[in-house]
Amino acid sequence: MIPEIERLKERSLPDPLVQAASQFIETGDPAIARKAPKVDPGWESRLIGEELMGEIAWGDRARQLVRFFIHLSEGATPKAPEHHDYLSGILRYLHDGDHPASGAIAAEVIAEIESLHQNIPGFLVRHLGRNDHFTDNWQLAADPAFPDPFVSPVANFILRHITPDYAAKPDLLTSHDGIFPALALHQPEVTRAWCEQSLNSSGYRTQSAWTGIVGVSKDFDSLCLAYCETAAKTDPGEAFPVLKQLDEARGGIHSQQVAELASIPETALGHEALGYLLEKRDAEVIGIMARAFAWDDAGGHVSCPDGPEYRRLYSLMIERWESGGSELLRNLVGNFNAYQLPDLLTEELKTLRPEHYPVLREGVLQHLKKLPAKGQAGLWKVVAASHPAAFMPDFEELLIGKSKPLRETAAGALAKAKGKGGLECAIELLGSKKSDARWGAAAFLEKLAASAAAAAIQAALEQESSSEVREALHKALRACGVAKEATAPSAPASHSDLEASIAKQAAKLKVPATSWLKLDALPQLPTTNATPLSPEGILFLISKQSKHKTLDAAPDILPLLAHIDREKSAPFGLALVEGFLNSEQAASDRWALALGGLVGDNRIIPPLLSRIPDWCENSRHKLAEYAAQAISLLPGNEPLMVLDTLANRYRSKFKNVGRACAAAFNAAAEARGITPDELGDMVVPDFGFDADGIRRFEWDGGGASAELGADFKLSWFDPETDKAWKNLPASAPATVKEEVKTVGKLLREAVKGQTARLEMALVRQRRWPVARWRELYENHPLLRSFASGLVWGIYDASGSLLRTFRRYPNGLLANATGDLEELPESDASIGMVHPLELDAAALEAWGAHLARFKVKQPFPQIARPVELLDPLHGNRREIALTKDKSVGAGTFKSRSEKRGWVRGSVIDAGGISSIYKPFPGAGCEAILPTENYYMGIDPMDSVELGAAYFVKADTVGRGGYTYDEPGPDDPRVLRFDQVPAVVWSETVADLKAIVGAEAR
Repeated sequence: MIPEIERLKERSLPDPLVQAASQFIETGDPAIARKAPKVDPGWESRLIGEELMGEIAWGDRARQLVRFFIHLSEGATPKAPEHHDYLSGILRYLHDGDHPASGAIAAEVIAEIESLHQNIPGFLVRHLGRNDHFTDNWQLAADPAFPDPFVSPVANFILRHITPDYAAKPDLLTSHDGIFPALALHQPEVTRAWCEQSLNSSGYRTQSAWTGIVGVSKDFDSLCLAYCETAAKTDPGEAFPVLKQLDEARGGIHSQQVAELASIPETALGHEALGYLLEKRDAEVIGIMARAFAWDDAGGHVSCPDGPEYRRLYSLMIERWESGGSELLRNLVGNFNAYQLPDLLTEELKTLRPEHYPVLREGVLQHLKKLPAKGQAGLWKVVAASHPAAFMPDFEELLIGKSKPLRETAAGALAKAKGKGGLECAIELLGSKKSDARWGAAAFLEKLAASAAAAAIQAALEQESSSEVREALHKALRACGVAKEATAPSAPASHSDLEASIAKQAAKLKVPATSWLKLDALPQLPTTNATPLSPEGILFLISKQSKHKTLDAAPDILPLLAHIDREKSAPFGLALVEGFLNSEQAASDRWALALGGLVGDNRIIPPLLSRIPDWCENSRHKLAEYAAQAISLLPGNEPLMVLDTLANRYRSKFKNVGRACAAAFNAAAEARGITPDELGDMVVPDFGFDADGIRRFEWDGGGASAELGADFKLSWFDPETDKAWKNLPASAPATVKEEVKTVGKLLREAVKGQTARLEMALVRQRRWPVARWRELYENHPLLRSFASGLVWGIYDASGSLLRTFRRYPNGLLANATGDLEELPESDASIGMVHPLELDAAALEAWGAHLARFKVKQPFPQIARPVELLDPLHGNRREIALTKDKSVGAGTFKSRSEKRGWVRGSVIDAGGISSIYKPFPGAGCEAILPTENYYMGIDPMDSVELGAAYFVKADTVGRGGYTYDEPGPDDPRVLRFDQVPAVVWSETVADLKAIVGAEAR
């Protein structure tokens, strides 16, 4: 197959068109393209244009393919217009970004179309209709004379072929609003027809079209005024920008009309009209805006509430408090957009003083009346964080109310505002007759975390009968520094005493309301006295855990768990996990996952791992988190290895899952008094393989041995004769086959996890003491294969590289030329060599060595791209290579996430202001600003990039509606000479890969 066509096939060119294109290249016959089978390409047709014009070298073959798509477009019909879309994709790529090589190529393509295409009007209708609402390059040339008023050859092509007939389809033109200045200059009859058709239209593109017209011509002013008059009757905010532009273009002759329009509430609430009022009607602006926000629907008309216009208004509101400012604050908070109110309270109004609090409270209480219960809970949480002192009476009432979320919020707010001054009242409240009040007191004491309250909490716990309040008291005790085990009821002396205690409670125990749980179908649950747990005991275990909200053991079941035989309880745990997985998987049934981890073993890991990707892709992220937390409850190192793997896999995509795994892993490291890196080394399991990589599986009447190879695959042989086998013998019992299957799955997870972890260790320049490196990479059956695929360095006590070596599969250590290497026993460390540490000769030698021995490195090391900082640029702070570049959204997301870049803050309308990559070991992070990037973006849209920069680690705030974007002079922004060389190299290599050949 012709290579260029093969590349288009990889980008989804359908097989019938692959064949037609091949025949066209061979014959040059246009009829082959015109008569090609009709295939609807969908949005993927744009990928073809991107590949052909952006990736394939421009030359004779590329020209032939452009001609093929021109003739293919000729064969399209009104009833089957899909074959226009491939040519449309080519023009869209050229139009939106210009070809990276030269505008001359775009001009050549246009010339081919105008020379060959016999149905340009039909094509253009399809092209304009299929490419609306995308970034368009309609920049006027310095001399906007016809026939080429635009910079873009594609824009000029479209303009030349637009006729008055298009005015009958005004939406086609409106969706490309940037064309209107040239239309008004060079095609007045088309422009007039569009104006007449669009007097009752609306939308920001219609506004943009009108402002473009009046900016270059007076010939359509009467029609523009008619449009403004019509628009003002239904939505004055639609008319204001157009009328304001017309007034400015005509020297202020419509200023009275503009001022009146700007003062209407629907208009005044927009930032552009507010800016006009601040400039032209400063003395009246507070009153105008107070009346505007008195309108119940005000929130839906506010735009850019964090912009300079509104920030000036907030300042004036405080300055003119006695002259309408208080009324404005009350109405502003009372009728603000509920979606944007949290940011208003926490950011824009954070400087309010106590004298403003009564009015603020009135506004919040007014707003609360409009919200459903869930929305009210969210707003109370916001004011608890922003202005708790303004709402003390309200929080005291909420603390003893019926709503648990509101009690918890009130507890936090009161603890923050009152501190230990509220301790006495809270302890007194523990004796209330109302369980809600006792729960609220416990929640307050948990937030306060005062050790002085521990005795009172313990005393209350001994008297408490409500399971929910007991749970809250346990949490409060732990917050006061009392260990979880110490807060649990003491275990009865014997199994029989425990069963007797449970039997007394049996009548009050309830089975969780779930359709899949059948208690009598569960396996027995063995205890340490060799008898199974009674049905009442199982009911107690499930009932208590089902009421516990977090994925750990409910305090009341701790004594019972101490009597469970963990060596024999695994079938019970597995049955609960499988029952959950085979059900509708309601989040309320997560107790089954917790019990699976508390009494199960590693057999629950494969079924959970198989579901996590599906849960992530289908927005059931919480279930994936619960699964990770259940795995963390299992004993041994294998579960921790799985958590480490998942934490790396989901560090950029589905970050909440990755964070849950990392939190569980880090907690285990902290419990052992070591770093997460050290724990990562410790928990790499050997899966039962010995130092030679051999594991023997035995059963009655037979056995088999498996060897773990350098490629991490198993090879089988007879343990008695060493005869090689292709597979595990079919005679192996089902239990052995299942065990081998589980080992295989865990082994694959381990390889993925260690690959990611070691690459991160390379970037972070991690070092190991010689003795520890030997334990891990010479003797461990899994890690020694990694050691054979990587180049290592011996470093002295100061961190300087002394020598390099590789571990051969037979255990020998040698340098690039094959000379044997001995490791020093002291005053040295071992680490992976970054190519920045090697000169050209050493890099060439190691490259030749790896090629000679056919070593495939687990990740790029010796061949890793290296970027060096120009010493003359050390005082700079911005990386210019990304500035003003544009990349397809799908490509941008894929490339950046693959390289470990993480989404920054999500701001207005789901916009994403930047992405970043942390380098925690180096104490810094790289930030890449973005524009036109937002949640749920069409993969064919374009993302605009800014200049990248480095900041000190953990100094930039991120979150929903968090606007923390350091400028070049911000002290957090690092000079290039303050950035470690490896971080610089890795970041610039990433940015080049992200921008790629597609950037424009």
